[in-house]
Amino acid sequence: MNKKQISINASCSERIHKSFPQKLKASDFLQKNAIITESAENEQLKKQCFEKERKLKVQEALLPHKKKGSKFVTYDTKNKQYKIRIPSALRKDNRSKITASSEQETYDRMYAYLFGENNHTIRALYDTALESKRTDLDISSLTIDRYQQLWNKYYDHSTIAEQSIKDIKASELKLFFKKICAGRTLSRKAFNNVKSIMNMVYDLAVESDILTDNLSRSLNCKDLKFKAVDNSNKRYTDEDRDAILEVLKAMKHKSGYEYGIELMFCLCIRIGELKALKWSDIDFRKNTIKISREVVLRKDSDGINRPVELNHTKGGEHGERILPLSDRVLHILKCLREQPIVYEHIVCTAEGNPLNTGHFNDHLKRITAKAGVTYMSSHKIRFWSVTALARATGGDLQTVMYAAGHVDKNTTLHYIRAVQQDTKMNDIKACFS
Repeated sequence: MNKKQISINASCSERIHKSFPQKLKASDFLQKNAIITESAENEQLKKQCFEKERKLKVQEALLPHKKKGSKFVTYDTKNKQYKIRIPSALRKDNRSKITASSEQETYDRMYAYLFGENNHTIRALYDTALESKRTDLDISSLTIDRYQQLWNKYYDHSTIAEQSIKDIKASELKLFFKKICAGRTLSRKAFNNVKSIMNMVYDLAVESDILTDNLSRSLNCKDLKFKAVDNSNKRYTDEDRDAILEVLKAMKHKSGYEYGIELMFCLCIRIGELKALKWSDIDFRKNTIKISREVVLRKDSDGINRPVELNHTKGGEHGERILPLSDRVLHILKCLREQPIVYEHIVCTAEGNPLNTGHFNDHLKRITAKAGVTYMSSHKIRFWSVTALARATGGDLQTVMYAAGHVDKNTTLHYIRAVQQDTKMNDIKACFS
């Protein structure tokens, strides 16, 4: 490191040090907005220092190969992006340039290219982990989109994203999590979703032999304060279901969407499993149906979501199951077999394409309006079916897990607890009636 770089680093450190309060009085803790503002300023100062250090190091590496009068970074007006040409002597692969949407991002990417240790930053590991999940056929593109949304909101502009994962201390990670949920802005569930990003990054670091332990998973976060949430477990009731099925029964002309709504209320299946049901899955002698596939969305090369059928369910090989068919389901299937055109899949569009979840919910919204029932999405049909099953079986864990296609018993227990909550409320009501 040369004298110029040392002086810049020292200057950054001094500015950061001076920006922190030397001593806080008790009254200072009441000035919440001031403290939050100061904390944000500190974060910005740290980020600026990281950026300057990376920029300087890249320029030092490029300087011996730079032509006199040329710039380190140029702007490509045609492609609307900044770029740095990689000198032949510094190339590690067949790439000749590094591009990005901003000058600083170009320096950041060039730094990552030149200096291997930056591949261990939270950002670099996240990019690698997300790319791995993107190529995993078991993971929906909607899940990938949710990961990216969480990253953009909570991680992208944080200083911890630029730190090497090997240098992050438990106290730093805990402080980062504290800032995320400061002021009880997040529910515990929302926080766990945000934290799952960091868990994923540390998982990759352990699997890549960068670290030996997953600090994110082992860190105690029980003392963090979260927003209170409504635990009423809103879902369709038995009365709602009956009203909806009566409306559907009275309809003379039904599309695959209406038949799909009927089947979801009569089978313990997910909407992705409903879309994948085939006539070959039915054993009419035994009156059973096999649930062994699902339809999910995947982004194509143009970034457009397309339906893809997988030869397994959400629960993997453990999610395959055989369910009995009630008389109501057999009647629905009989009506479907009498349609002018019968496709390989039991419920689909008039053209034989997979049902669209958004359109499914639009049809459900119209049906609930006719039935005088409060609209809730297709997932709440699933919630009704699993809780109804839990109630009918007396909360038998193994039976509910099998019929619902759950792999994790904690998922099933969530539904069983909802039934227990109903019973508790009924008992309280009866006590004071």
